[in-house]
Amino acid sequence: MGKQPTLCSTSRRVTMTVLRSSGPHTSSAGVSRICRDHLEAEHLREQQARDQRILLATEATIETGTIFDADDFHNPSLDNFNSTVHHSEDYDSDVSTESNSSGGRPLHSAEEKLFSSYGLLRLNTRQHTREERNSNMHAAWSAQMRALADAYLHWKHGPRDDTGAESHQPVHYFHISKVDVFDYHPVCEIAQNHDEAANIALLQVGLLGCSPTTPTVAITLPCLELYHQLRRRQSSFSVQAFTKVLCALHNVTYIKIFREQFAIAFDVYLAIIREIQSRIDVALGRSHPDWRLHNSCPACTFKQPDEVALFPASLRAMDGNNSAKRMENKMSTSLKMTCAYVLVNEALAMSLFNRTNLLHARTTGKQPILRLGTLTEMRRSGELAKYPLATINKLIDVFGDHLGIGSDIGCSLRKTVAASSIRQKTDDHHLILAVNAFHGHAHNRKCQLQHHPLYLRGFGLEDLETCKRVFAASNAAAPLIRHASHFHYVQFLELHFDQWDIDKYLELSRFILNNYKQVLTVISDYTKELEVYRTTFPGQGLDFESWIAEELAYLEAVAVEPVQDATAVEYVEALEKLDKYQAAFEDSRNNQFVSYTPSSFRPDSGLSQDALHATKQGHAISVVEDIEDRMGVVTRWSPQSREYIESLEYSQKRQFIRAVEDLEGLVVQRMFELSKANLASTGYKLRKQISKAIVKRSGAIRSALDKYNKLAVSQNPQRPTLQYSEVMSYAALGEFEILKCSRYDILAKPWSNGTHREMANKYFKIICAQEEITRLNVET
Repeated sequence: MGKQPTLCSTSRRVTMTVLRSSGPHTSSAGVSRICRDHLEAEHLREQQARDQRILLATEATIETGTIFDADDFHNPSLDNFNSTVHHSEDYDSDVSTESNSSGGRPLHSAEEKLFSSYGLLRLNTRQHTREERNSNMHAAWSAQMRALADAYLHWKHGPRDDTGAESHQPVHYFHISKVDVFDYHPVCEIAQNHDEAANIALLQVGLLGCSPTTPTVAITLPCLELYHQLRRRQSSFSVQAFTKVLCALHNVTYIKIFREQFAIAFDVYLAIIREIQSRIDVALGRSHPDWRLHNSCPACTFKQPDEVALFPASLRAMDGNNSAKRMENKMSTSLKMTCAYVLVNEALAMSLFNRTNLLHARTTGKQPILRLGTLTEMRRSGELAKYPLATINKLIDVFGDHLGIGSDIGCSLRKTVAASSIRQKTDDHHLILAVNAFHGHAHNRKCQLQHHPLYLRGFGLEDLETCKRVFAASNAAAPLIRHASHFHYVQFLELHFDQWDIDKYLELSRFILNNYKQVLTVISDYTKELEVYRTTFPGQGLDFESWIAEELAYLEAVAVEPVQDATAVEYVEALEKLDKYQAAFEDSRNNQFVSYTPSSFRPDSGLSQDALHATKQGHAISVVEDIEDRMGVVTRWSPQSREYIESLEYSQKRQFIRAVEDLEGLVVQRMFELSKANLASTGYKLRKQISKAIVKRSGAIRSALDKYNKLAVSQNPQRPTLQYSEVMSYAALGEFEILKCSRYDILAKPWSNGTHREMANKYFKIICAQEEITRLNVET
């Protein structure tokens, strides 16, 4: 309710009427009473402000270890703290203030920064969001990060005795609660020197506080390092789980604040480790943004001046992983973290949340031993193809010519690259895109012959399934990063992949040795089998290289109508039109009784029709001559010629023949793909992958079969219809009756024989094994 006071002034009393919800309320008081109440209210406000200033000053002096007397305290500059603490020049200033007139000590720069940071956090009532509070806290930590790193190095590698040049300085003591792995001390006294932050003093005794300015709880560095190593090796072990373990060891009931305190200390501990690592990288010359890409695998990237040239020169794998996505608007914060593994591209820094990770890495064989190259954050977008294109562009810039990249969709990615702005760049640097060996067997047979590493020279025994192995391990971190802030998302992925790199680095020598053993076994076993097979078929020309070319040519031919057939049909149709126009023109010329009247010159008169027939005849002659030039016809076909009759019959059955060949190509591809799934050496997962892909493509067979059955009943003589279940049950090409009448005579081809095809695969594996030996010799 609004107030409408009515004042009646006298020399002694004041009467006031206030409108309330219950009605008018009137009160009166003497002038002296009103003045006394006003003075008491002002005094109370001043006392509350002074108490607040004393509290802040006390906390600041605890940080700096100085002596403070609250009774003598009065600093007018603090009266304006709320209006000056937000200015950046006050927060970042390194200039000390002058002593006050009462003889108080000067404020040192470190004390001033910490006091200002804490005051900004405590007094600014307008900053009340979680993001702003976290931002202020991280700013306070960042201001002392270099000093924290120095103190950590001194504790870890410096002298353990505290008797030094600063021992004569007066020391202040403050108390904290100390948390260790097996011990908990509610009260622990910490010595603090002048002009020294509290966390610096804590680090010198192996502790780290949970607050940047006024820590009341500190965790031992061995305890933080224990969780650090646990988290690196088991990415699914959360901070909450470790905090609950500590509570159980200390016989304390777990509450949420324990997890938050430990998380703050652990983030700062990792920041200290990163600060030290960045100093090491600068000292060793590893600070270049592309250093990790250039040195991700020493066996692959370290070049000798006289080593054999490899084609492809280096092999990479690329894939996406939805399990590592981060949900939109979860724990948003302005705090950012740079990671050596993340490929930063300003063109990709769009949209709002991580959808998946696009990762590339290096592997040199079937064993799951590899070292990570880099990863890229894919964010929500309608143009996801830009991420592999940007990654390919970056890899070409770093590794140069003859780069081999494998992807699950390498076949379609090749078309995407060909239609992109980097097409000329990839052509100039001879980029090779392939399909992963495991997923490649699930692609159609024509795609396998063109993009599978088994049939591409230079890939050795590389299966290009690197990323699946990486994701199988990194998926353990997915439950903990799904709803994390971007800072923690990147931080915990870096922890996982950094440990992954260290583990794989230790296994490189054993990995290369195992690859040598695998290669020699393949060459020894398969060479013996091929020799026996050639002896069994002495008269059979086992030219495995030409078989691949013939099979690819056949699959491409049945997929579309042959050019010569389409041209022949076009030629016959053009000849029929020419005969029709010539007959119409001759009829108009043979009419001897022609009389001309004014009406003869109308558009619909016979005179204009004669000109029209002559024009159509001339156009038809031009079309026929053009087709004859394309076909190389010397003598024009007549209705009695053999070619004309065959082409006319083909045109009449053209739709049915195309339906038969479409069905033939799909069924033959299915049988070739099934032959891989039925091999004894095919594992369960690969068998399931192939079967799933075949089931998806069975819809195309059903559509082609329906079209065939619809046209078969209209043929003369009528052709037999086929049932879908019957076609799906074919296990050998000989069971498919249509192939016996195929124009391509596929049943007579050696590559259509299942045994021949199995031997051809072993032949190509021997070739790949020999290429692998060359690559291993270079990498050793």
